[in-house]
Amino acid sequence: MSSVQELLKQTEALYDHVTKGIPEETPDVYLEELNGHLENRQKLMGALNGNYSADEMKMGKQLVQINELIQPYLDAQMVRIKAQLKQIKEKKMNNTKYSNPYQSARADGMFFDKRK
Repeated sequence: MSSVQELLKQTEALYDHVTKGIPEETPDVYLEELNGHLENRQKLMGALNGNYSADEMKMGKQLVQINELIQPYLDAQMVRIKAQLKQIKEKKMNNTKYSNPYQSARADGMFFDKRK
């Protein structure tokens, strides 16, 4: 099996994995598998040489098409993960404000005279 065929199989596996979406109950397992697919694919891309047959050129075109299908899924998942991290950060900040409300005391309603 040529390196292009292996890369095509790995890319198809990545596409199948990405189209499933991030499961609510086990996002960590999903992300670890995603990283594994991406790392394997990166290794296969590094092993490619510049001499391709006509069949390998066709597979290369398929790779590009599948890649264009994968990218929107990855972008959407990244946006979702960033939103979740932002939500967690806000919850953490609100929780610390609730537990110690006077930690960041502001000077609302107070007048400071700057003149001497």
